[in-house]
Amino acid sequence: MTVEMTTRDIWMRHTAVDGKSYVAEHRVWDADRFVASQQKAAADINSQQKPGKPRLAKAEQITEEQYRKEKTK
Repeated sequence: MTVEMTTRDIWMRHTAVDGKSYVAEHRVWDADRFVASQQKAAADINSQQKPGKPRLAKAEQITEEQYRKEKTK
């Protein structure tokens, strides 16, 4: 019996609480689940910020074209 794993590449923009962002390529089994986990992690980081501190953390899926354009900056 052969078990085959199917993966796909997705591209994400990750933003820190201070608004600085970077793009990354990820190879995942379940893209929807991965994106949701990254968005939850960003929301958790924002909720831990002290009052008055920036809460700009977020994670968003982007296209390969956007990734390549931002990666070359």
